Amino acid sequence: MTLLEVLIVCALLIMLAALAVVPNYRAYERHRAASDAALRLAADIALLERTAQNDGLYGGATLRIVSAQPLSYAGYRGRPQELNVAWQQGPLLLQREFAGVELAPGAVTASGALLFARNGSAQFVARGSWVNQHQTIELVVASAEDAQRTAVVELNLFTGALAVR
Repeated sequence: MTLLEVLIVCALLIMLAALAVVPNYRAYERHRAASDAALRLAADIALLERTAQNDGLYGGATLRIVSAQPLSYAGYRGRPQELNVAWQQGPLLLQREFAGVELAPGAVTASGALLFARNGSAQFVARGSWVNQHQTIELVVASAEDAQRTAVVELNLFTGALAVR
């Protein structure tokens, strides 16, 4: 055999291996999309909680859901002034979008926002009134391609405790 023949055989074997690996990797990405988005969402909520705890008296932080399908949200320093005139929404801290992932209907919707206070608690307004803080809400993140693939971010509004399952 010549070196050229060996290189051709190696190139063919590599192409055959790639044909087997690439579809499996894409399936793996689709399988993990919801859980990866939920972990990133939980980490961003924790960041906003810490930002609020280190802010001034009328400071805090805000997580606004921009879009539920695909999931898109933004985090800001401060809280929206339209809810309380003493508040002021500050600069954008983070912005995320997850293609192929959606936020299932639940407590916080695309028109809502989670507000974080200095004491570690979170709150939001639903249907024009403040929601009771003594509860745990679930943010269900689902794969757009496979609704069976979901991950849940649990947020205790009173303590700010987070769990991902």
